[in-house]
Amino acid sequence: MSFTIEPLVKRCPRTGRITGIRRDATIPRVLLPLLGLLAIAWFLLRVIPKPSRAAYPCQRIAAGLGAGFLVQLLSITAAMTGFHFLQRRGGRIAATCLAAALCTTLYVELAVSDEPKAPVLQPAEGANHPIGAAKGVFPGRVTWAQDFNSTSWNGQEGNWWEDRNINQAAVDKMLSRTLQSLAGATSDKAAWDVLFRSHNKAAGRGDRGYRTGERIVVKLNCNADAGKPWDNKGYPSPPVVSALLRQLVETAGVPGAAILLSDPSRAIGDNIYNKVRSIPGAGYQQVGYEGQSGADGPQRVRPEPDMNAAMWFDMPGGKRQALYLPRSFTAATYMINFGLLRPHRVFGVTLAGKNHFGSVYDPELKSFKPTALHAFALWDYKTPNHLGDPHSHPPLVGHANTGGKTFLYILDGLYTSYNQSAPVVRWSTLDNRWFSSLLMSQDPVAIDSVGYDLITSEPNLTRGNPSFNGNADSYLHEEALAGSPPSKANYYVENNGKALQSLGVHQHWNNGTEKKYSRNLGRPQGIELVQLR
Repeated sequence: MSFTIEPLVKRCPRTGRITGIRRDATIPRVLLPLLGLLAIAWFLLRVIPKPSRAAYPCQRIAAGLGAGFLVQLLSITAAMTGFHFLQRRGGRIAATCLAAALCTTLYVELAVSDEPKAPVLQPAEGANHPIGAAKGVFPGRVTWAQDFNSTSWNGQEGNWWEDRNINQAAVDKMLSRTLQSLAGATSDKAAWDVLFRSHNKAAGRGDRGYRTGERIVVKLNCNADAGKPWDNKGYPSPPVVSALLRQLVETAGVPGAAILLSDPSRAIGDNIYNKVRSIPGAGYQQVGYEGQSGADGPQRVRPEPDMNAAMWFDMPGGKRQALYLPRSFTAATYMINFGLLRPHRVFGVTLAGKNHFGSVYDPELKSFKPTALHAFALWDYKTPNHLGDPHSHPPLVGHANTGGKTFLYILDGLYTSYNQSAPVVRWSTLDNRWFSSLLMSQDPVAIDSVGYDLITSEPNLTRGNPSFNGNADSYLHEEALAGSPPSKANYYVENNGKALQSLGVHQHWNNGTEKKYSRNLGRPQGIELVQLR
């Protein structure tokens, strides 16, 4: 006889993922009390010898299971004691009422206690209330191209990231249109020149474009890539990476040897590596790939920390902690922040701001790992972040070697996943189609604000995610008002006595149907969303 877990679990009918434990079957009724007892025993066995272990994630889970079991046990015991007391003193009617109340309580708990809470998506400040200082040639502009012909995966056969399931010509056109619209140019070459010149002027290098020899780091979000073969989770789309590299080399005039694709804490997967190296032309064989894990091969390098490039964080509890950036970042002149448009299990969203979680080196762990930054998570950790608390994202975005070098922000939204470790999902608000989109901006706060509004408009991306608890856009308030943030924190991210100032403009659109921001309504401040269909 083979064993199956199906009688024990609930599955989402849409994705097939396990969403909870069945409580209406005989086996769970026996196993759940046993699990509660084992959780208590395990917690005591591990924590009594070393109390600091109580903060471990596994011990927090055991504590929750054990506490839930004890509360349920005490509730039943108290109720039964009251039942016998009332039966002796108050007669059968009162006892029957108490028994009915007990049964109702238990039924409700068994029926709905493991169901996810409804997400809190209404922004605290309401619609179209811009804060912060807009950035860019056209301040606060975010360009969004959507082409449903770019994605054709049927959701069953093969993988979404295969060439047969992404229309390269459609992707190339989307990238070109978002680029030109962002810069207000009539050609791709002119658009790149506008972006380089505007960034160089802001950096104090004068009104000039790209110069041969200047290095560009493209920071990818490869959080789902641990050096293993890809499945159908959320990764950077190889055709979008390919389109960007061809634009840089063939249109902007950047030598392949001056470009580095980087995610220091993860791997640059073979699907990206092989896609770029298959482009005809010697320059594409010289593009670099920087990751902490993954296969060896030509142009693959491992990151090295620059211990002179500290990034300081105001941690919960008042502690200041330094993490460090790679030497590749400090050696570069420019950066492109290539993020993904998707939710995150404990941070709400993963967009441009959180992209640099993968960029930091922890000297205590002696590795590129953002473990310490999970102290800013919205739930499931010791110090859940709330609106008005200091956040990790302003230092990540505002440091001189990250945001200070970034002249372009891109969000890849061809196929969007439910979170950082889940499969890609279709959008119910788009007639069950893939999102099929690319977004661009020069303003890191504006592009994340638009990305946040888009994600929270789609039930398939928010349903059942406890990180959408009313605090998920906290970091956008902190970034937009970094010079005088709601948290009252002083973001001295480089420990040089200079605090960050506004990193961009934040606001929420008027509604999910019109998707209009202040500048779309003719006002002089805020975000301008340019929709390219």
